[in-house]
Amino acid sequence: MIADDLREYIAQAEAMGQLQRVSGAHWDLEIGALTELLAGQKALLFDAIPGYPEQFRVFTNPIHTWPLAKAAAGVPESVQHKLDAARSLKDKLKTFEPLPCAEVESGPILEHVQQGEAVDAWSFPTPRWHELDGGRFIGTGVSVITRDPDDGWINAGVYRVQVHEKDVVSCFMSPGRHGLIHCMKYWERGQNAPVALVCGHGPALLMAAANGLPTGVSEYGFAGWLRGQPIEVVRAPATGLPVPASAELVLEGEIPPPWVEKRWDGPFGEWRGYYDFDHPTPRPDVPVVHVKSISYRDDPILLGSPPLRPPLDGWYNLLHSAFLWHDLEHALGVPEVRGAWMLESGGNFLVSVISIKQRYGGHAMHAAMAANASRTGAYHQRYTIVVDDDIDPTDLGEVLWAVATRCDPKEQTTILPDTWFAPGDNLLGPEQRAARDFTHSRMILNACRPYYWKDKFPPVNRLSTELKAQIEEKWRDVLFQC
Repeated sequence: MIADDLREYIAQAEAMGQLQRVSGAHWDLEIGALTELLAGQKALLFDAIPGYPEQFRVFTNPIHTWPLAKAAAGVPESVQHKLDAARSLKDKLKTFEPLPCAEVESGPILEHVQQGEAVDAWSFPTPRWHELDGGRFIGTGVSVITRDPDDGWINAGVYRVQVHEKDVVSCFMSPGRHGLIHCMKYWERGQNAPVALVCGHGPALLMAAANGLPTGVSEYGFAGWLRGQPIEVVRAPATGLPVPASAELVLEGEIPPPWVEKRWDGPFGEWRGYYDFDHPTPRPDVPVVHVKSISYRDDPILLGSPPLRPPLDGWYNLLHSAFLWHDLEHALGVPEVRGAWMLESGGNFLVSVISIKQRYGGHAMHAAMAANASRTGAYHQRYTIVVDDDIDPTDLGEVLWAVATRCDPKEQTTILPDTWFAPGDNLLGPEQRAARDFTHSRMILNACRPYYWKDKFPPVNRLSTELKAQIEEKWRDVLFQC
């Protein structure tokens, strides 16, 4: 079963040999630098951070190795291939039924509560992660909890949170994200939006919050279903919003409309591998949270998942890829999908690869258009590549070989204009930013054999299955010595 809370997950990572403990690293750049240098190798637990109590800790790289990515998503350790892992999650999604969270009276998160003048976000060892960052970001592996004022739907989304004052933080949410839509509904009523920022929680909620679920589906319900047990929640003291009972650290308060109050936020090194603007400058129009209460456990652990330059930050793509595959097969009815994968080089969003067994003319374009129309593929995708079923969509080398040898640039590429992107896109020019036009074009690459003469396409120069089996049997000693 997926770990219940962050401490159980850290113990699991250590038992797997996936954890490195680090004492004495400074919050200013050292924690961030070590996080980047060891991404893909180990999760890190920092303690004895200068200027803070020794056991006020920071945990980073939570799913940045393949074993940890599988553990966080509940994929059996025995599953080795990335596509098999995505397939197992895609098949599990067929049975998805939200498992409502279980409300309890109290929990470890209420062991300490700061309220009123005692509120102090600087009490916690918040890192400055990247060299050009404009401040300290307490929210990187955060789940931002909001409620839809119309129907009460609870959403949890991963948005960045910067500390400005002891009781003021900013929370940047891209246009179209559910958390911002909830806030806008409050603002339209002339109200401030209540919010809870959960800065340390179990892996199931982290995976759910980092992946776009359909409108109306709560990440709590998804995380509980993924674990096979409801997420236990308590009512946060200031807002009444549900927060995990075993969370490490929760800031809660209200977000006024940005036309009433906003802050300069950042700059910040983002997941695309760049800072926000061509020349790093703060973002001028980010909503603020007036923090009314801070709850935390004994010896709290801040969950840090700072964006890193792809492919270092690509492991969130496992569940994202499973969602895309499920969308294509079951929500949009594309036949003969043999695999779907968000390439790590695209940072979970920018490049999707879909493998199909072609059955009719236009099948490849059908799959590509469906991907771009899906909830999973609609946001921030730049390239959609469709390949034949002999190509492993998780293997960048195979995918580029298919593009290089099966995709005619004139005949087999399509440009889609005015698609859903985000303000942080590094290709947005100054004029487009000034106009608040955050759309962009995207490209479909049909890297499949031309359907109407695919049977006459030159055969692939590789061992046949039969000859491969014969050679492996006869020359087993030689092969396994190499």
